[in-house]
Amino acid sequence: MRLAYHRRRFADVAVSLRAARAAATRDRWPRERLQRFQQERLDALVGHAARHSPLYRERLRDLPAGPVALADLPIMTKAEMMDRFDDLVCDPALRRDALLDWVEALDTDRLHPTGHRVMTTSGSSGRKGLFVYDREGWRAIATQWLRLSAISGTQPRVPRLRFAMLSGAAPTHMSRQGSATLSIGAHRMLGLPVTLPLGQLVTELNRFAPQALYTYPSLGLLLAEEQLAGRLRIHPDVLITSSELRTPAMTERLTAAFGVAPFDLYATTEGLWAGECEHHDGLHVWEDMTLFENVDADGRPVPPGTLGAKVLVTNLTNRVQPIIRMELADAITVEPGPCPCGRTLARMRAVEGRSEDALALPGRTGGAVTVLPAQFGLVTRDREVGEFQIRQEGDRLRILVVPRPSAGGELEARLQRAVVARLSELGVDDPQIVVERRDALARSPGGKLPLVVAERA
Repeated sequence: MRLAYHRRRFADVAVSLRAARAAATRDRWPRERLQRFQQERLDALVGHAARHSPLYRERLRDLPAGPVALADLPIMTKAEMMDRFDDLVCDPALRRDALLDWVEALDTDRLHPTGHRVMTTSGSSGRKGLFVYDREGWRAIATQWLRLSAISGTQPRVPRLRFAMLSGAAPTHMSRQGSATLSIGAHRMLGLPVTLPLGQLVTELNRFAPQALYTYPSLGLLLAEEQLAGRLRIHPDVLITSSELRTPAMTERLTAAFGVAPFDLYATTEGLWAGECEHHDGLHVWEDMTLFENVDADGRPVPPGTLGAKVLVTNLTNRVQPIIRMELADAITVEPGPCPCGRTLARMRAVEGRSEDALALPGRTGGAVTVLPAQFGLVTRDREVGEFQIRQEGDRLRILVVPRPSAGGELEARLQRAVVARLSELGVDDPQIVVERRDALARSPGGKLPLVVAERA
């Protein structure tokens, strides 16, 4: 059984490598040609969903004939997806409760008995999301990773690249399943869960001496301090971060510690991926594989250069679980101008947080002021801060800080003054800020560090 699985992985990676090379040519297509390609794929997806998904057969019954207009299609939330999951999927053998029971018992990477990839997400709302990919859909996910590999210089080579991947601990996390798919011997891989103690991670990385390192930004900052202190002694040629907010201050510190500008990867289990190119000036969205719409809180499109409240995702390659105009709470801004690299794909600025994580605080002129997590980058900028988390207790914010060993006794007061000043500039009335030290902060089951946690006062 395992031999057959290994052969399948080899075949999947071989197909995905060819697909990534073909996709690279689409990066520079004229926009008109790309839009025709997107329309063809959208029409095929919607036709497939209307024929094979009971939910979409119902929802698309009155859709006019001819090319599909994306804006005419209904929007779906994660809650709706989970409530109607059994009607949404195109394979009647896939049932939500049975799949959840199966994934919760997983202790290692493996395929579902039906041959599908099954993953879960929790998100900041705490509502579990369940996602299933057939073989072709999963190959498309691998293709997107390999597109970033070609840009970042981590594609397969001889001699093999030493690649350390620090990612989610849960077997149902996309990073774990993706790593397992790609670990076919093309690289010398070291996979470590981000939940390991920092000292153990440092020891393993020093032993392995990676040429490429993938990690979450929050953990990358801790490793950067270990590097600057001389306890971590690695010299990667490539650094890739993903899955969390990375502020400009974090980027500066990572670059100072490792001597390379980090690439940022935006990857969702829903299928929307984007990555920085060699200019590190926004993330190119692989919109030939997944459509995205940047919209406000009411679902209306926002123009380039304007911050949106959420993103609507349409995965053009997943035919077993159609994802059509599904809401993601990520707050992004689409860059209005072209990239110097010559790629014609849309670019988005680094994700500024999730609208679910946005803080609503009382304003001086009445009403509420919305504060996105990116506004707290000033906490990261403080050289004595290792990690931090914001806990909202009504109108009061409690900022939990893991200090660096060099931190002095003025840290809390300094951060409190800086955050009050920033929130006051944004129009918040009399910001109530408490800063407290902690030895450690709890991560999610996937290994991420939640930046904002809402609590009852």
